[in-house]
Amino acid sequence: MSDVKFSQAHTLGLEKARELAKQWAEDSAKKMGLDCKHTEGADKDTITFERMGVTGLMTVTGTSFDLDVKLGMMMKAFKPMIESEIAKNLGRIIDKASGKA
Repeated sequence: MSDVKFSQAHTLGLEKARELAKQWAEDSAKKMGLDCKHTEGADKDTITFERMGVTGLMTVTGTSFDLDVKLGMMMKAFKPMIESEIAKNLGRIIDKASGKA
């Protein structure tokens, strides 16, 4: 069961969403030390990521980003901050790509 679930609808289409997901994975790897693996599919992509205390899966479609994160025991104390940062950062890149920011 996930400790953090996040879903963000968008109207970008799969190609643009795929670009954003790759950007998110690269940025997250640099900033948070995540090991990210991106798998492209015909109608959805997945990004799996992990580091000590955190594992997760992002599913990217033409209409949504869905994120499921499992936190280790030491990271559970930071759950509210992690949820807030996910919502802020992912929302910001989607808004920017949509021309809203």
